[in-house]
Amino acid sequence: MCRSILMLLIAMWILIGPASSQPLFEDSKAFDPSSETAMAITGPVILSTKRMVFETGRFLDLEVHDPKSSGNWGASGDVPVAQVFRVSGDAGPLRQGNTLCGDQPVTYMATWSEDSSGFTYLGVAMFTGMEPPAGIAGQALCATYFFSMDVPE
Repeated sequence: MCRSILMLLIAMWILIGPASSQPLFEDSKAFDPSSETAMAITGPVILSTKRMVFETGRFLDLEVHDPKSSGNWGASGDVPVAQVFRVSGDAGPLRQGNTLCGDQPVTYMATWSEDSSGFTYLGVAMFTGMEPPAGIAGQALCATYFFSMDVPE
């Protein structure tokens, strides 16, 4: 009996995946920047599976491409799963006139959660190009941003 329950739990974990593989949901949530790149370029953001809104009021529309994309994600490349989104729109200049990917349009975005130094962070990677990303080591990676997952609502 215990073995059957254990096998069922393992099967559910494999099918559903870890909770950290899906840091964004349909409901919008605010995130404060925690990396220097996010502080300098995006500032605080509001994110959902449909849109990323910046403090300037500009936004990117998102469409889920792969809710559980296997690959090498995270700051060190050791996060196994991320959400990948197709991106439409152009956020244009953000903080201090900076843009998300220089003069290249953002075509895909990946998000994941990871723990570091006792804190949980939202990682966001921006990509250019037509091919969906399979990790942060891809040539189409143009920027990574990290945000605090613990913003009071």
